Amino acid sequence: MPEAREAREEREIDPSAGQRLLWFLDRYRGHDGALNCPMMCRIRGPLETEVLRRCLETVVSRHESLRTVFRGGGRHLRGIVRASAPVDLDLRRLDGSPDPERALREAVAEELATRIDPVRSGFRTTLWRVADDDHVLCLNMHHLVTDSWSCGVVFQDLCALLGEAGGDGDGTPAPGMPFSEFAAWQRAALDGGALRAQQEYWQQRLAGLTLAPLPVRDVPGERSTALVRRELDRATVDGLREAARAGGSTLFSLLLTLYYGVLHRATGRTDLAVASLYANRTRPELRRTVGFLANMVVLRTRFDPAAGVLDALRATHATVTGAFLNQGVPYQLLPLREAQSQGARADDIVFQMLAEPVYSTTAGGLALEVLVPDGVGSRFELELVLVPHGEGFHVLLFYNEGRLDEKFATELAERYVTAAERVSRDTGLSFGRVC
Repeated sequence: MPEAREAREEREIDPSAGQRLLWFLDRYRGHDGALNCPMMCRIRGPLETEVLRRCLETVVSRHESLRTVFRGGGRHLRGIVRASAPVDLDLRRLDGSPDPERALREAVAEELATRIDPVRSGFRTTLWRVADDDHVLCLNMHHLVTDSWSCGVVFQDLCALLGEAGGDGDGTPAPGMPFSEFAAWQRAALDGGALRAQQEYWQQRLAGLTLAPLPVRDVPGERSTALVRRELDRATVDGLREAARAGGSTLFSLLLTLYYGVLHRATGRTDLAVASLYANRTRPELRRTVGFLANMVVLRTRFDPAAGVLDALRATHATVTGAFLNQGVPYQLLPLREAQSQGARADDIVFQMLAEPVYSTTAGGLALEVLVPDGVGSRFELELVLVPHGEGFHVLLFYNEGRLDEKFATELAERYVTAAERVSRDTGLSFGRVC
């Protein structure tokens, strides 16, 4: 395991292209925790705090990204991979509170809204004690050192190590490629032309792109992330899954099609671009790498409002498939001219559907349940995030209330839910009338 051997000494590395982009964003959009990427889980059972701390220490030792801090900036940005060291597990007791669950919600919200300084450390660890046999763990990581996929790897490692400590584990899977090796490969691929075909795909796909303007305030206020939360019930989600299968596509593509539909209603545009984060892990050796590998891609699709929903779904499916095959190039590195965009950016409007996690498991006599928090800030102007859970999907619409009105965001979220409910029952609707 290369990462374990190298954990004994500090060394300097070159950051990846994605990390350089995120470093820039962190300078002006990271103040409210918008670049926090937490792994949270509830742990029920006889937890030994010191055992948990040692397991976390091993997780951090296994993955160099979690030991990386940053120096400099711009072209001079450097990553410093620190040697393994004890993990500071901040234990906070809530079991004496009159209402421990309310105290937990408030404490979690405060933690997630607090910026992580990647110059000092890439993560913070907090353990809240709700009761003697009930704890909540938050490994809150800066996006520079992780992504959504990586959070799953970290959780799997932690469970395996707790299992080993409790005598019921099957061993911890080997880490993937060290992140520094991925970053070096990416730089060589970008500089040497290995990704030229993908770059050409995106240049053709996004040529002449005109961004749909959002109804921003005439006088923008201070940037602040606000949230509109709605729900899709299980019956609606089941109906959408069946509709996606009937259309020869996926639930992701259908849910994105519905987002296009409400954006068409809001803007009148039939040529729409929505940004999304793709995992960028098509190489097998990257499946268990912890780090920021995800790339932002722009999903541009053209629609005929009079066409049926399934026709719109087929158009979206082609867009999503093309993006999957060409996800190695982040859109920010493309020489694009977004004409007539009225100051808008291609990543102002974002869509994400989180993968269904392993919700619960047992390890070392403990029951662990993944928690998906909705209190993390967003660095985008308008971001729709769909979070699966046992009873359906949480619909989370984040928006910058310094530029967008609450009424606009609320109506958009409600129209999205209405569109989902209608299409789950009837795929014969026209695209222009789903909401």
